Amino acid sequence: MDFQQIPGDWQVPGSYTEIQDVPAQGTLAGMPLRCVIVGQISGGAATPNTVYTNVTPSQAVQLFGVGSAMAQALSAFSTEQPTLSVDAVGVAPADQAVAAAATLKFSGTATAGATGAAILGGYRVSYVVASGSTAAQAAAAFVAACNSTAANASSSNLKAATGLSASLGSDGVTVTVQSWEKGAFTNDFDVRVSSATADQVPGITVAVTAMANGAGAPDITPALQTLGGTWYTDLILLLNDQANLGAAATEAAARANAMVAKDLRIWAAYRGTQGQILNLTEAFSTVEALVLIGASAPRWSPWNVAAIAGAQGAQSLNSDPSRQLRGITLNGLAGLAPEGNDQFSPTQRNVLLKGGCTTLQINRDGTVAFERVVTTRQVDPVSQISTGPWDVMIPAIGARIRYEWDAYVAATYYNAKLADAGSPLESSSGVVTVRTLKASWVAQCMLYQSQGWIDDVATLGQQAVFERDTSNRNRVNATLPIMPMGSLIVLANILQVQV
Repeated sequence: MDFQQIPGDWQVPGSYTEIQDVPAQGTLAGMPLRCVIVGQISGGAATPNTVYTNVTPSQAVQLFGVGSAMAQALSAFSTEQPTLSVDAVGVAPADQAVAAAATLKFSGTATAGATGAAILGGYRVSYVVASGSTAAQAAAAFVAACNSTAANASSSNLKAATGLSASLGSDGVTVTVQSWEKGAFTNDFDVRVSSATADQVPGITVAVTAMANGAGAPDITPALQTLGGTWYTDLILLLNDQANLGAAATEAAARANAMVAKDLRIWAAYRGTQGQILNLTEAFSTVEALVLIGASAPRWSPWNVAAIAGAQGAQSLNSDPSRQLRGITLNGLAGLAPEGNDQFSPTQRNVLLKGGCTTLQINRDGTVAFERVVTTRQVDPVSQISTGPWDVMIPAIGARIRYEWDAYVAATYYNAKLADAGSPLESSSGVVTVRTLKASWVAQCMLYQSQGWIDDVATLGQQAVFERDTSNRNRVNATLPIMPMGSLIVLANILQVQV
């Protein structure tokens, strides 16, 4: 017996009981869940390269500024998963960064009174135009609606929601929409006139020039270094340029190392054509820590997509790493999907999936859900052989089982003696052999299998190899094969009609 408190030579009669915490049979340790949002700090009270913990939406505004991408993302995350806390860290804007701008040019004369609408950064702005109004009057009404302020608010509703503001040009008919934040990411704001029939003003037309000319991307490396040794399971990256995606992927690879074992998953989103998305994912064709969500001309902003998808994905994969995310609704994206002619076709989505891009299901009622969540890994990093779509569940299962097995060994054999197989002490308390370890591994695998994480334990469990190191009697080397549980992704049928 391994007594810690009762002396072995105690002679006074009586019953003495010490309490020891040991792992209960058939239970799992339960993997931690902690998320962090990384982006740019443009204003507010926040200090660059400083981690702020458990940030609430109201704190986000104070820390990062009204309508900033960081404030938007933190609010979107908390709205999507109110019970899930999130930390935040940002970097200062790049030197000489420039804000993007868009224009809306009004023309014509209203032939009837109506309410027009535009969607700016996913936020709907409606304005009233009277019959006979000129283009200048319609433009002025639109600007007034953009800059309207709710009671007791310190900024316009538009700026509070998106960080955008509108101003009327010297010609009286051209409206400039601009972000107060600076950087290349501000090009990703969507600016459009509503296509709904009810939002048209008869006689008035509006020509839109998309957001452009935003420039400058900060380096998130200092922010990543600030994370230190804290284990974050999920990182939501608000900047989607290749350099910063690469920096995050490098950080994830370092944390996945066996000597660190603090696996990190990255969530990011991108706005672009199919070709642009595939060019980006190609740069990360061996990275299985990066989930990239791509869409063509959506109404949403990529940083909000990353936050919303990250919140839902992190929670689901922590609850069950082997459960595919298909069908999980991304509530914050409702009504903000691309127009029908901008949505990717099934053929295009098939190409995107093979290219390492996660796809979304856009329903007829305007709701949006995960279709298939994959990582950007497309080829085996060692053999360089194509692997096809690499579902996010595969690395999630590996990370979960590594954590559970390491936790089990640490709790069960933390001070065990190591004997040779067949030793007379093999069955003694506090003594372990390679046979004991293999039996424990198989037993744990049966538990993992009962959770639906892995399959075929009867075969692969026996293929595990535990060997005592020939040059270090205090070490055991092991090979532990597992088969991740599959998912019903495609059901291919032949319907045979009897005639």
